[in-house]
Amino acid sequence: MDRRKFLLFALSSLLIPLASNFRTKGTHNRRVRKIEEPDFINRIRSNFRLQYELFTKSSLREGKYAYNDGRYEVTFTVDPEFQEEMKNIFKVFKVKYGAFVALDPKSGEVLAAISSTDYPNLLFKNNFPTASTFKIVTAVAALDANLATPQTTLVCGGLGNSCSPYVWLNSKLQIKRRFSEAFATSANPFFGNLGRLIGKELLLEYAKRFGFNRKDYGFPWGRIIEPKGDYEIALTAAGLGKTTSSPFHEVLMAQAILNRGIMLKPTLVEEIVDLKTGKSYRFKPAPLIKVMKPNTAKEIREMMLLTPRIGTISDRKYFKIANRIKGLEIGGKTGTLTEWNYPEGRCEWFTGFISYKGKEVAVASVAVNGRRFYISGYEISALAAIRFAKLYEKRKEEERLCACSAK
Repeated sequence: MDRRKFLLFALSSLLIPLASNFRTKGTHNRRVRKIEEPDFINRIRSNFRLQYELFTKSSLREGKYAYNDGRYEVTFTVDPEFQEEMKNIFKVFKVKYGAFVALDPKSGEVLAAISSTDYPNLLFKNNFPTASTFKIVTAVAALDANLATPQTTLVCGGLGNSCSPYVWLNSKLQIKRRFSEAFATSANPFFGNLGRLIGKELLLEYAKRFGFNRKDYGFPWGRIIEPKGDYEIALTAAGLGKTTSSPFHEVLMAQAILNRGIMLKPTLVEEIVDLKTGKSYRFKPAPLIKVMKPNTAKEIREMMLLTPRIGTISDRKYFKIANRIKGLEIGGKTGTLTEWNYPEGRCEWFTGFISYKGKEVAVASVAVNGRRFYISGYEISALAAIRFAKLYEKRKEEERLCACSAK
């Protein structure tokens, strides 16, 4: 081989690996590069309020709620049959000022979202007083930080519905209360004193974990004003402080408990199809924050089951009916406080869950009633549980008939 050929051979030997590396690197860069989504998809994915606005414009198509603007078709997560059942409840019981939300705890998908016809935006109203539903935050903080167990007892002054920290500390009427039972009966003295043990910093930390004072995602997050001094800390821990929330936020609190302590980003959208390209965009579960330990979530869930059994709503008609349905479980936390925003009246919350034969959903219901009312804010969830169980059985029967006809 002459010198010229030798130099060409050597040069080619050096260039081939370099070219190979260049091609590999280029391929790798193309593989990891994130493909940007269309602006329409991004806006919907990042804005819960926009999802809801589009849902209100949707119509039923092939068993799903869908919205079509000519370019995109948006399919929603809401269950049409469950949604219709809840609409009928609001109509029959003349719920003038109230709302109901149901959420799949494992996916964050909204399964039902109802607001009174006269007031269609109550689902986003985040200045409802949380009332005693805030005791969920207090309870989680105490259990998660190992400051208490469900069996912990405290001796507190005053009756359970007392609203004065002075009474809780100084009343001659001293009552020994167990944590789990105090949760079910919503005993203010117990939670006021528990809040003092937890302290302001830890209580605010868990309020933050539950989403209070967040401002992202176009979501109606609840608000908390920092308590000043022991008196306000006790009031806040008992659900009597300056804390407000929305139906959508309340159901998300329950979702975190059912999902082993992990709060998911809620969604109303299941899928968006680009009608021009045929490309589909799915909305998958997305964790927001770890609120509590899995064992704490389990303990809170068990405490929630006591509320309709021995607690604040054990004597309510529709919870009694629901308790007689085999396989149906309802758990939650009630909250009751006067709503000083329009319309003034008795604000009644139920925040919790429905479980029937292995199927579980997080729920939140609220109603503000004056002197006359036809259904309480708590019992909206009891009626939802009854309808949920009946709907489950109906679908199982339909599946059975379909299977028989296919044979």
